[in-house]
Amino acid sequence: MLAQSDHLQNITASHSHQDLLERCYNELVRYYRFSAVGQRCSGIIHNMNTPLQVLSFVVDVMEQKSAEETATLSEAVTPLSAELLALAEQRQKSLKQLRQEVDNLLAISRQLVYQGMHESNHDPLPLDLNRLIQEELELYRANLFFKHKVTKNFRFSDNLPIISGYYIDFSQSLRLLVDNALEALEKVEQRELRVETALEDGHRLIRVGDTGEGIAPEVLPLVFEPFFTTRGSPDKPRAGLGLFMVKRLLAPYRGQVAITSQPGATLVTVSLPV
Repeated sequence: MLAQSDHLQNITASHSHQDLLERCYNELVRYYRFSAVGQRCSGIIHNMNTPLQVLSFVVDVMEQKSAEETATLSEAVTPLSAELLALAEQRQKSLKQLRQEVDNLLAISRQLVYQGMHESNHDPLPLDLNRLIQEELELYRANLFFKHKVTKNFRFSDNLPIISGYYIDFSQSLRLLVDNALEALEKVEQRELRVETALEDGHRLIRVGDTGEGIAPEVLPLVFEPFFTTRGSPDKPRAGLGLFMVKRLLAPYRGQVAITSQPGATLVTVSLPV
């Protein structure tokens, strides 16, 4: 009977290892799929830059001509002057909105090209974590939930020391933490995202907090385990690798990740020694 029990345990362990291996394979497939999409997007962004520059120049010319037209109409005295002047002012207002959107697109394009240059570099580089975090957060403005339904509470320390490392390690870690926080905010009414940096006791600190439902105390010790998730469903499967990957990505920098959580207040603190 004892031998049979050991045999059953070995079979169970074998199946468990096989399941884990299968999940690893699935994640590798997903990684390469997104990697291929990312490379194509990078090419599209490079190709977008020139048309955006041309569009920006055309808007400059239109704004200049519109200003001249408005000035001419404001001096004219004809039955249609007031009506034409109103139309010209409306056109100026529309051009101003167009200018703002073109400038936003140019800024995003430059930012993504800059990130791509960093992420393709094979050597560690000096990184300003404040700038990196602010740039990553700026890209979230394409997320309508983040843009319109979440209160943002951002604070950045002025004296945060430069760190030598790989851009992708820190940008990906921040995205994983912010994604988790935004997901936690989807089911609550009070939605506040907190992101801040600080220098305390010889450590650079990055804090990401949310006002979501919180993490149950019995679950908290398991959140750094690979493939552990409480949010997966058949409709929206989750890999359960977010916090695990954050720890792995920041381990070469002696980074430590700690979480405190209760209903309405979850805070993840990343500590990086100077």
